[in-house]
Amino acid sequence: MPKHVLVAYDPGEKKKNVIADVLSGTARISYLPDLSAAEKDRVLAEADVVLGKSLSIREIRPEDLKKMQNLRFIQAVFAGADNIPFHQIPDRIIVACNPGAFAQPIAEHVLAMTLCLAKSLLVNHRLLAEGRFEQETLNKPLKDQICGIVGLGGNGRETAKIMQAAGMRIYGINRSGTCDLPVDFLGTMKDLPAVLRESDVLVLCVPLTRETRGLIGEKELKQMKPEAILINVARGDVINQEALYRHLADNPKFCAGIDTWWKEPGTHGVFTLDYPFFELPNLLGSPHNADDVPGVMTAALKRAAENIRQFLNDQKIFGRVDRNDYQGLNEFRAEKP
Repeated sequence: MPKHVLVAYDPGEKKKNVIADVLSGTARISYLPDLSAAEKDRVLAEADVVLGKSLSIREIRPEDLKKMQNLRFIQAVFAGADNIPFHQIPDRIIVACNPGAFAQPIAEHVLAMTLCLAKSLLVNHRLLAEGRFEQETLNKPLKDQICGIVGLGGNGRETAKIMQAAGMRIYGINRSGTCDLPVDFLGTMKDLPAVLRESDVLVLCVPLTRETRGLIGEKELKQMKPEAILINVARGDVINQEALYRHLADNPKFCAGIDTWWKEPGTHGVFTLDYPFFELPNLLGSPHNADDVPGVMTAALKRAAENIRQFLNDQKIFGRVDRNDYQGLNEFRAEKP
């Protein structure tokens, strides 16, 4: 009997065709929102694989998981794994996310935020709008400066390439301390203090795990250069919110570009902040849309479907998640696309 893939959300007709093209001849495909009550129980019992966007509890309910005795593999379209309810997923089931699927647009967004802050574009625009022609403040250069990148997965690697193209030197950090990408310095998390001290621009690209929650707090911010730029395209909870606000308020030459926030509509139903960040001139924000460019979701979905095909053909897969990294995260964190 052909293997059975259950898609936990409605991707739309065009994207259904993408999934069909990849898995044709490999698996039958069902879509959870399209199933009747009678069909649902049967498909849940048969499914070998689940494909979801973020694998949140909105897509896979606990009562559905209990019925999926044949389930062997769960694949996410999105890159993050911090909202997956691992405590509800049996250990026998392999879980994979989609790291690097959105890396190129995220890297471009990092460069855009860095340039905007380094060249004081928003500040100068506001001054001009007020009729003030301010030419005394110097812009910050990127060439020959140091860009520290915390996390050299797909997003970090693409960010390194684009910052190198802008003339920056790269100081990278990852778990293993190894990488085939040529950088000027490569270390592990024990080298974080040194990278903080040296970086003119620091980019956070790490997943949110038990290790990285609150990674950047008051102590780490004080280790950074007074005129450094901090860019976060990881998760909001990687930075201590109060510590960042206080540091920005107390150090007006320090800048931060934030794309990922502590409370977002996708996680908490609303965007809220505990501190008035947008009263600060040295803060640049975007609404967690660094990866949102035409065609990127289709490409990510195709990549995820191809990983499912690899799994069903007993071939090597990518993006396998070590659930130990995320143990306990859902105790304090709501779901995040």
